[in-house]
Parts: sequence; C-alpha cells; structure tokens
Amino acid sequence: MTRVFVVGNAVSDVTLKVRRFPRPGESVLAESIVRAPGGKGLNQAVAAQRAGASVVFVSALGTDATASEIENALRREGFADLRLLKPVHDTDVSILTVTVDGENAIVTTVACTQASRPENLTALLYDLRRDDYVLMQGNLSMRTTHAVVDFARARGAKIVINAAPWHWDGTAILEKCEGVIANEGEMCEIHGPGDVQGSAAWLRGRGPRWVIVTLGANGCLVSSESGTLPVAGHPASVTDTSGAGDVFSGVLVASLARGRSLTDAIHAGQKAAAIAVARAGTYAAIPSIEEMAHIAEG
Repeated sequence: MTRVFVVGNAVSDVTLKVRRFPRPGESVLAESIVRAPGGKGLNQAVAAQRAGASVVFVSALGTDATASEIENALRREGFADLRLLKPVHDTDVSILTVTVDGENAIVTTVACTQASRPENLTALLYDLRRDDYVLMQGNLSMRTTHAVVDFARARGAKIVINAAPWHWDGTAILEKCEGVIANEGEMCEIHGPGDVQGSAAWLRGRGPRWVIVTLGANGCLVSSESGTLPVAGHPASVTDTSGAGDVFSGVLVASLARGRSLTDAIHAGQKAAAIAVARAGTYAAIPSIEEMAHIAEG
C-alpha cells in the first residue's frame, strides 16, 4: 500500500473566541478558551489517516506534561506508525484567535519543532519507498526541510508541501515537489502581489507537476499540465475557518495515495474542509472516519 509520511509539527492549540480582532495596542475580551492537540503537521496527519490513508506521522514533542497528552491523543488515531523525537524543550503552542464570523489569526511557536536536526528526522524515514507520499508544511527550518525533501527525492517518493506558514527565501524547496498547496496570501508572498493565476502558473513552470491556490469560499485555482483553471468551492456554513487548509491538504494527499485523480482528490478535500469550517476548533472539527468514508463514496 502507498503510504503517506507526514513530517511536521505537533503543538498545543489554545483557541480564543472574540467578537473581533484587537487593533494595535488594544486589548479585547475573549468569550471562551479551548485547548486541544494541534499544529499543521498533526492536523494534516489526522485528516489523512481518517480519510483512509496509511499514515506515518513524524514529528517532535517536548518533554512536558502537554506532550504526553498530545501523544496519547495521537495514539488513539491508529496511525500506521507514530515516530516522535523528544528534544529538551517545552511543546510548541499555537494561539488561535477566532472571531464570531469565523475568521482567524494564528501565532505558533517553533522552538521544539525546529530543534530537530535534519539527520534525526531523515533517520525516521528509513523505510520510505518509491511512490510513497511525503506531506510537509512550513514550520520546519529551511535546512531541515531541504534535507527531508532531498532524502525523499532520492528514494523516489512524491513530495507535497503546504507552503504555510511561508517564511523561506526563494522557491528552491517548492521546485523539488510533486505538488504545492498555498492560499492566496501565501502565493503573494511567494511570487509577489498581483495575478494569482499567473503566479500559480509561474511556480508550476519552475518544477512542480501541479500547484493549488486555495481561495476559501471561492474554491481554488489549479495549475497543471491541463493549464491553470478555477475549481468552484463546496458550499459551507462557516463557523470557524481555522484548520480548513489542513483538512483540505491531508484529505487531498490521502486521496492521491489511494489512487484517485487530482481532480477527484481536490473535490474530496473541499468536501472535508466544508465539514470542518462548520464546526468550532481545529482538531475537534476534523471530519470523523465515518464522514470521510461518506465523502469517498460521493
């Protein structure tokens, strides 16, 4: 079976519900607080696992009590394998501020995640095979990400990067990938503001077989050998958009690993994301195994 190796962060999410975002220098009152496992790597791994892929999750967790809670939650997910480094750091934290109309702003610490040395992470990919998928995000350092990508390419694996958060200079990492997923803001940071459709085509011309730019309720743009075309979004009732991109990315790659076409994988990812945004939270909003099975049937 083709496996999906998700290499990324696992953090403690702290979500604050507010009526609106604070202005610079202003304090606002939160209406609620929720703590849960999170991180783009963890969310994408869980989404891919629940969507039916055989997932190996490679990540770093700290040595504190929060790390134990997150590890216990991960082990209940039933991953094909869970490979965790334990640097001497507190587990990273994401602070998510979510407004009543579902918009979000996120700040994430990376000290624990980026403490992982490249050789330690690549050692955990010892059984990576040709045509397995490697799904990554932007939380690791550029040096470590290059090391993992180069190792995966040498093994003949297919690499997909969700370019979030975008903080690297240049596109050299993305040029080595099978596919790239970015939202509109990230694509503007990658190529500069302007024509997003042209930017997607430009990036694809530098190496990836396909580039997807997610556009929220407006669906996405897909640049592939068929050209650069819009794909309509799936109808959704929005409660909280945090984590939608993670669900989309995880389900899309899981679908590809299960042999579905890129078009079908995009539609599956959109349907799963539509379920997620109708719920509060990130980890709690990821569709269940039963919901994912219904998406696959459709």
